[in-house]
Amino acid sequence: MKSFFRGFFLTLLIVFVGVLALNFYTSMGDDSEAKTWISDLKNSNEKFQVLLIGVDSLNSKKAENTRSDVMMVLDVDGEKKSASLISLPRDSRVKIEDHGKTKLNHAYAYGKADLALKTVNENFDLNIPYYIVVDYAFVKDVVDIVDGVDVYVPMDMDYEDPSADPPLSIHLKEGRQHLNGDQAMQFLRFRKGYKNADLDRVKAQQAFMSAFIQKVKSSKGVLHAPSLLVSYMDNTTSNMPMSKVSRMGLTMISIGEENLQTATIPGTADMIGGLSYYIVDFDGTDQLFYKMNVKQK
Repeated sequence: MKSFFRGFFLTLLIVFVGVLALNFYTSMGDDSEAKTWISDLKNSNEKFQVLLIGVDSLNSKKAENTRSDVMMVLDVDGEKKSASLISLPRDSRVKIEDHGKTKLNHAYAYGKADLALKTVNENFDLNIPYYIVVDYAFVKDVVDIVDGVDVYVPMDMDYEDPSADPPLSIHLKEGRQHLNGDQAMQFLRFRKGYKNADLDRVKAQQAFMSAFIQKVKSSKGVLHAPSLLVSYMDNTTSNMPMSKVSRMGLTMISIGEENLQTATIPGTADMIGGLSYYIVDFDGTDQLFYKMNVKQK
């Protein structure tokens, strides 16, 4: 299974929904009631928590026995004006109902998002109410909707794997490139060749996310907000009401991306029964959740 990229769909969920609301705001002209409504939402003291799930599939709604490739806990706190995004490694060894101890990403394959959410809440003593599931098709679609993204490709990227889902055919040249949706997927899924392995890969993905954010926030990007919303509705699965997703997006914009903290739960890699696992430091993870406002005393 090829790794889905970390963090990208956070940008999609937060930024474009916020931009959609801002687009609505600016289109209202002198409608003071609408302006007040948007202003109130942006200044809300509401707290949001959601499990973000990235799935190794072109269509998460129809895929069977598909494992999640990314799980992240997102906490957005309007009152404290803070936001946290904590990654849960997919190989984390946890207890899954009726399946014993196994890898965290198996939960989605066994019982879709409902079991994945339950597994995270039970193992980490959380009470997250919502999930949002995103697949590859969403990512490709939204990059094309905003007419591509300019990003620096740090090396020649050439890799083929027809057995991957979707199949990998990566061919990008080093240098600053304008990437369409398909090329963006190539860039984000490329793993081989980075000097510092996943560390450099994450940096490349972060650079892409930054470029994407700026593109969506631009005046031209705002014009694409309705199409982005349609793509969201078509390519995601969620138990979070759209009204709440919109409020979360606006709250995130009021907080500012510079106030978003990111982290990965602590642990160590190990081999058990011939399989690689991430052995979670649950005490350290609990401390991290308190530090980053996911849990409160």
